[in-house]
Order: sequence, then structure tokens, then C-alpha cells
Amino acid sequence: MIETRAIKSVTLQVPTLTFGGASIANLFRKITNEEALAAVRRAVELGWRYFDTAPHYGSGLSERRLGLGLRDLERDEYLLSTKVGRLLVSREHTPGLDAGDFFYDEAPFNRHYDYTYDGIMRSFEDSIQRLGLRWIDILHVHDLGVYTHGKTPEEREYFKQFCTSGHKALEELKAKGKIKAWGMGANEEEIFLEALEHVSPDVFMLANRYNLLEPDRKHFFGKCRERNVSVIVAAPFATGILVHPDRADTLYEYGQAPQEVKERVRQIEAICKKHNVPIGAVALQFPLRQDIVVSVTCGVRSPLQAETNHAWAEMDIPAALWHDLAGIGIE
Repeated sequence: MIETRAIKSVTLQVPTLTFGGASIANLFRKITNEEALAAVRRAVELGWRYFDTAPHYGSGLSERRLGLGLRDLERDEYLLSTKVGRLLVSREHTPGLDAGDFFYDEAPFNRHYDYTYDGIMRSFEDSIQRLGLRWIDILHVHDLGVYTHGKTPEEREYFKQFCTSGHKALEELKAKGKIKAWGMGANEEEIFLEALEHVSPDVFMLANRYNLLEPDRKHFFGKCRERNVSVIVAAPFATGILVHPDRADTLYEYGQAPQEVKERVRQIEAICKKHNVPIGAVALQFPLRQDIVVSVTCGVRSPLQAETNHAWAEMDIPAALWHDLAGIGIE
């Protein structure tokens, strides 16, 4: 059931369901402004009250659309998180897919990595402008790890930038009340654990690495508990395979799903069908079985997705289903 949980280091209460703003920025396919705004407004009507976005999503398109969609809500009625690490620089617009980024017909800006104090301050101010807000609740450092930047000394320079300079901007913004908490968002827990040797975040947003297909993160969660760092889990559907396992265009890890993954999903789905529960509901609620996980972020592209994901989050899942999943190593 949807509830609120606390990011303990700052006692910030957050809903356990988060609206992921990448999909309304033309992720994988183009949608209109009207369609994007309809998705946000339907989510608001249903009671979604935590929204996540980033400059990376559509080169600012997600932030602009989300800001417009939330205009009718009083600012203290919802939480919003965005991210830093990429500055947007004007470029000649090229229609279609921006190679490697998966966003169609995005805004005409190049992404420039900058994790320094000045870069983070500028990114924060740019996001405030695009969103049309006065403050951000949670600010995440986006994609700082080797998944995005690689392992060479030159590529690791971004991590050095953040640890020696950029984190000071986040602490300053927090001290001034312009943000309530700060964290890091990435597709790998290793960069989070390394960062804990240098900085003190409030929360980590872990994407694609904790779900029904990857259920073992005991070491990571243990380290987070030691440092009083909360966790937000993003992409609980493993890029789609856990929601539409039989669709030909369904993705896993942003690419074609291997046969062994499809077989594992069918095994999970058989257990869900035995208990008459949609696999999507199980995937969405699974991360919240960990008390250190405060919210689950799922992408929303349409009013129907807002309705479906909200219903899945509210669905009662019998203990017997979780017991059966434990029998195949998912617990």
C-alpha cells in the first residue's frame, strides 16, 4: 500500500511511489506536450505526490513538461527531485533519436558533464528555471560511475571533481534550505559505496539493479544502514521485461532480453498467476520489502500508466506469493 517513509538523516517523509519523469521526455518514442501533461495531471488526480526528473531526460524536456503539469498544485503539496552533473548547452537541433540517449525529438541542447561546485550550482539554477519552482526537495548527482564514464584516470576525473568540489555545493544548498536532501543516482551500487568514503549523502537512487531479476543487494543495503543512507529504487520493471515479457519490443537493460532472462520472467510470472496477482504489482512492491527503501520510481508516459501503476502500488499481495518467490531465490 502507498504510504510515506522517512529519509532518516533529514527526517523527510516521502511517498513510497514516485512518478518517473523520463518517459514524458520522449524516452524510446515521441509523445506530444498534451499527452505528457495529461499523464502528469492524471497522476496528480490519483494522488501521486512525489515526482522525479533530470536535465538529462530529453535535454530539459522532462523538467519543462513536469513543471507545467504541476502548476495547479501548491508547492508544499508534493515532493520533487531532479539531478545535477550534466549542463545543457545550445546546439543545432537534429530531429529523431539522439544516438545513445534514447530520447526522440528532444530539446536542442548538448549535454556537458560538470560535477564541480560551479557546475552543480549552475545546474541547480537552470533546473529551477525550467521547472518554474523556488526550491527542490531532493537533488541527486546523476550518473557519476563507470557505467557512464568508464574506468581510466581521465574518465575518473569526474568523480574527483565531485569529491573535492561538487559536494560542497550540495551541502551549501541544503544549509540554505534550497534543497531538503541530496543524494546520488546511478545504475550501479559500486559508485555509491566508493562515494561513502568521501562524502555524506542522505539518499541513493539505485536504478535497474534491485528488482525481481536482481534480488540480492544485502551488502549494499548493509553499508547504507551503517551510514544512515536511505535508498530509492528506480526502474523496478527492469526496463520493461517484468511488465510485458511476451512483447517483441520489450527491453531489458535498454536492449534485447537474453533467452535466460525471458525464461526467468516466465517462472516468476507463473507464480504471480497462481495467486492471481499481476506481475507488475509484484515487481513494483518487491523493493519496498526492504525497510531501508523509502520509495520506488516507475516511468509514467500516459494517464493509463499513471492509473495502472498507482493501482499496482495499492494492491494487496498475499504472503503466500512472497513465500513462493522465496522458494526460487527471490526474497
